[in-house]
Amino acid sequence: MAGNDPYTQREALAVQMLEEIDILVRRLEEVGAGVREGCEQAILDASGKALLQTQMNFESVLERGQGDLLQAAKAASARIGNELNRGSASVMLAADDLRRRVLMLAGIGIATALGAGLLGGFVGARLALGM
Repeated sequence: MAGNDPYTQREALAVQMLEEIDILVRRLEEVGAGVREGCEQAILDASGKALLQTQMNFESVLERGQGDLLQAAKAASARIGNELNRGSASVMLAADDLRRRVLMLAGIGIATALGAGLLGGFVGARLALGM
């Protein structure tokens, strides 16, 4: 009777079904772990590629910016050089004009001194003879 008891058969079937469910759950966990590892690796690979691409783009932007800055610096230094050349020409002209004026004033001073000496000598001689 024990073999024909429906409750015992149901319990045996339930136990067998629970064991099979446990086996399925373990297999799903194993598959889930494999999928999870694959997803993690795929995410790491994708993020590494994205980082590398970003670094390469950043370096190319820096290289282009460096070239632009060098070109701007060359243009600015040429402009400054031209301004300095123009300024030095005007300074040289002003220095030449100043030199002429100093020579002219020196000539006038010498002529005035000679004239004053002659006039003083003449007046002194007149006064000396007249006294």
